[in-house]
Amino acid sequence: MAREGQRRILIAVDGSEAAENAFDWYLNQLRQKDDYVYGIHVPEYNLSGMSAFRLVGPLSDPKALSDQFKEQHDKVEKLCADYTAKLRQFGVSGQVDSMSGDKPGETIVQQIESLRIDNVVMGTRGLGKVKRFLLGSVSNFVVQNSMAPVSVIPLKEKGQS
Repeated sequence: MAREGQRRILIAVDGSEAAENAFDWYLNQLRQKDDYVYGIHVPEYNLSGMSAFRLVGPLSDPKALSDQFKEQHDKVEKLCADYTAKLRQFGVSGQVDSMSGDKPGETIVQQIESLRIDNVVMGTRGLGKVKRFLLGSVSNFVVQNSMAPVSVIPLKEKGQS
């Protein structure tokens, strides 16, 4: 937990290249000696490999369902541990954890308020205009609803430094 007077940074991560890029941008461009980083991941568990027959009814397969959730949970735990290790490697105080929530944007904004965050860093998935309009954007939601400044870091093109 951050000490009084420490700058509180929230970095949203999701395992994407865009999130990795934003995390690295913080480490190389924004990081200050006495920062405390709250990294958060709001996983969206899915059952994309499961047929409807295996999910409900007399033919449901609780073992397969449990196995898929465990596999996804293990990936989330590894993601958080890897980002926390990266903070330690750079000598940054903080922790990366997963948070539960139906909507990542709302969960991030709630954490910004409850943790009294000073600055937010997140990546952008680079959705096209139509997809962004139809699906919405987590980064756009956070920018519109955050009480703290938000740095949205665009994904670099291949070969760009």
